[in-house]
Amino acid sequence: MQRIKKRWRRILHIFLAVSVLILLVCLLILWLLQTVPLSYQIALAVEDKVQHPHLVALQETVDNIKDDIWHRDKLVLEVSELQINAWLATELGPQSRRALPAGIKQPRIELGNQQQTLYFTIERSRFTVVISIVVQTELGDDPNTVEIRIVSVHAGSLPIRMKRAFDEIQSAMARQGVDFQWKPGTNREVGVVTIPNQIRIKHKQKKISVNKLSIGDGVVEVIADLD
Repeated sequence: MQRIKKRWRRILHIFLAVSVLILLVCLLILWLLQTVPLSYQIALAVEDKVQHPHLVALQETVDNIKDDIWHRDKLVLEVSELQINAWLATELGPQSRRALPAGIKQPRIELGNQQQTLYFTIERSRFTVVISIVVQTELGDDPNTVEIRIVSVHAGSLPIRMKRAFDEIQSAMARQGVDFQWKPGTNREVGVVTIPNQIRIKHKQKKISVNKLSIGDGVVEVIADLD
């Protein structure tokens, strides 16, 4: 009888130990999911009055581009991370014509020399989590194409695969009129954006050929020939 009691006591102790371990693992996963990257925190903390000059500078850049397309045979575009994030902060949202997919909020971008990171928040009724997608961006093999290779996807600090999110990316691109598709044979790890080879400004049409894409130090530079 005593031996049976010891055996059951041992089984109970093992069960309790496993239960505690499972609880600790669940708490760790929950903590990892709630982690917010420091770069994203800093980007979200920028006030509207600080965003405004960068948004104005971006609008001026767009106006200059229109003028260059009209008068020149070469286009040089330089846009900063601050300008892009100012646009994301003010021009995307429920009150904007460019609404994000339901539940996706506060997108921001970080432009590194070798990699770029897109941050956004997924907000549902039962949870909120920050998603970070690290990519590498370069000109594609075909003319006027840009290849975006997905390096990693994290929910908080937890690495994940988000096939559904990739579907959302493709549908969001389609809604914005962007020619986007997944590169065949890459298992949806490389997206291809095709830039129109003709552009019309003030009833004048020109051919455009992108020959340089450079990303680094918080700046995107694009150089294209116009004909």
